[in-house]
Amino acid sequence: MIKEIFSNHWDAFYEVYKDKIRPDVVKDVTRMINCGDISKGHTVYSCSKCGVEKKLGFTCKSRFCSSCGKIYVDERAEKMSNTLIKVKHRHMVFTVPQELRIYFRQDRKRLSLLPQIAYDVLKRYFNQINKKENYTPGVVSVIHTFGRDLKWNPHVHLLVTEGAMGEITEWKNCHYFHYERLRKSWQTGLLKALEKTIKKGKRAFKNIKNKLYAAYKDGFYVYGDRQISDSRSAMKYVGRYTGRPAIANSRIIDYDGKTVTYFYDDHKSGERREIKVSVFEFIKRVIIHIANSGFKMIRYYGIYAGKRKHKCKVIKMVNDKIKEIQKKYKSWRKRIQLSFGHDPLKCPNCKTEMTISDVVYPGIGSVLKLIHDRAYEKVKKEIEELKESHDIIKGKLGFEPLYK
Repeated sequence: MIKEIFSNHWDAFYEVYKDKIRPDVVKDVTRMINCGDISKGHTVYSCSKCGVEKKLGFTCKSRFCSSCGKIYVDERAEKMSNTLIKVKHRHMVFTVPQELRIYFRQDRKRLSLLPQIAYDVLKRYFNQINKKENYTPGVVSVIHTFGRDLKWNPHVHLLVTEGAMGEITEWKNCHYFHYERLRKSWQTGLLKALEKTIKKGKRAFKNIKNKLYAAYKDGFYVYGDRQISDSRSAMKYVGRYTGRPAIANSRIIDYDGKTVTYFYDDHKSGERREIKVSVFEFIKRVIIHIANSGFKMIRYYGIYAGKRKHKCKVIKMVNDKIKEIQKKYKSWRKRIQLSFGHDPLKCPNCKTEMTISDVVYPGIGSVLKLIHDRAYEKVKKEIEELKESHDIIKGKLGFEPLYK
């Protein structure tokens, strides 16, 4: 549905707003629209028994694409779950108040502040248990810029170990978190870090900062009542929060060519809300959440950071046997079999397994023909060189060489 909406209206939308659209947005939207389009390149599979051919268009590999984004999420979920150690984890969310959200929209590089400050808050919290131990937790963070209603709402989801490694003690369990302390620490850390990035309007920001301290006396909202204790729950967590598009096709109720109606579940009231907007407004709400190229939405801290992984002696959640099975089901073919219950490479006519017979690129054409033509030209050139050598030898010696 999302691909259909963008395919139908992107050109018109771009003509109106092209001066305001980021290059990364144009790139991702174009890739998504062309995903699977045979005219943009494809692989040819053939049946050796009955000769049936099947053409499969190249995928776009974009996280913005609802299809390719699912593959990205699965791969990330697998990687993250393989990283987790065998301890209980807590799902936490560190939020940003409405008054500060515009600053992250004006400069998207500021989004990097969110996971780092959240980790600093948690690291300080664990250190207060015993400063000599310098306890270090494991944290996986996922930056989100959207709320359930698609509005700009930057925040960070965290997967936090319910415990930490110490300098002396190998592991210290910590199943209780003092959220009031975390909220106030998060508020102070976020305001200080954000203030350092303000170059113009510092006085105005200081006024906002003072008002926020007065309005949020208990600190900025932090919550984390969801405990994750096994690899299955971890996979469910990362699958839901890792790099997913701002909205899934399943949430779109109606599209009539002019308007789009979608729903979201209001977590405060528990009620389902429906929103109806124009097509252009829908496109606006979706593309503002496309990340800039190279920006890391997922980050690892503490014992999950690269430089600390080798120090952790705690048993991993997912054992080697499960990893082996995951690798087998990682391929595109296996994904189709798991999702739709059929083998895409079985001949629809005789059920023989089909194999790749050619790859076609736009502007180049058949790779098989290209290889054939290049080989032919190479042999033709070698024959011409031999013929030329033959004529030279014949002219010098006055007789035919033996190897003509």
